[in-house]
Amino acid sequence: MTRQTPLVSIVIPLYNKADFILRTVASAASQLDVAFEIIVVDDGSTDDGAKLVHNAGLEGLFLIAQENAGVSAARNRGMTAARGKWIAFLDADDVWSCEHLATLLKAIDGSDAIAAFSNVRLQSRASCPLIDPRLVAQRVEDYFSFALRSGGYPISSSSIIALKDKLVAAGLFVEGISTGEDIDMWCRLACQGAFFYTAKLTATYNDARSHTRCSASGTVVRPFSAQRLHDLIASDELDPRLAESGRRYANFLMLEYARQLLDSGQYADARAVLLGECVPRYDPKRFLKRLIRTTSFGQTLFGLGQTHARQA
Repeated sequence: MTRQTPLVSIVIPLYNKADFILRTVASAASQLDVAFEIIVVDDGSTDDGAKLVHNAGLEGLFLIAQENAGVSAARNRGMTAARGKWIAFLDADDVWSCEHLATLLKAIDGSDAIAAFSNVRLQSRASCPLIDPRLVAQRVEDYFSFALRSGGYPISSSSIIALKDKLVAAGLFVEGISTGEDIDMWCRLACQGAFFYTAKLTATYNDARSHTRCSASGTVVRPFSAQRLHDLIASDELDPRLAESGRRYANFLMLEYARQLLDSGQYADARAVLLGECVPRYDPKRFLKRLIRTTSFGQTLFGLGQTHARQA
């Protein structure tokens, strides 16, 4: 008998998350009013996570094994196997409410939006969601402006659903990098069409994992997505109406890179980034604050501020 084609393929990349994966899979399997399949791609785990998924025996759940190649390769492998029109990503230690997929699909029903995303509850701070709750549900024609208004990183990999053919057209996730692959993907996907933001808290992000964009060795990673965004602007792939907001967002990414260098004590490198690769007029307050931090006076001033904050 031919299996029914699902509307949504849920792609879960798995690497050494045995302590979380069953809870995550259960939240995926609990989705209401949506025809879906669950594809777990085991990226060479060395724990029992894949075995737990296999033994779960859930209908519509498929386990794919591959040698360790990184989260991008795992997501891409899952998308290649996906039969659904829509792809929803769920990290192996995050969870959804049972109406997550239905809420996203309802928001874009009858529209030409190519993706939808929800607000995200931070596991450590349930009262402090990823996006300011005062920001209402809306169609997002200019993702870069929206991102700048909402903290810079409004989409979690576990909060978005997108058309499979648009993800393919955008070029899938870049493989072989350790961080920032998601930011780059959303920027390229935004060139394919409009998104919709639902504002509802239907996903929970396990923010216990590190937020610092560092390599496995602890080195601060240069945001390759900023240069790729500049390349997009210079090409024919980006709507000219998004060029200015795209430049502002690329500038934000470089300012964030400078901040991370400062936080790791690399003051000379941070100063070089600020003076050589950032545009002060796009974000003068953030630029000046970080430039001051590169000076001995600034290091003393901000160091004292952090000491007082810890003592308060």
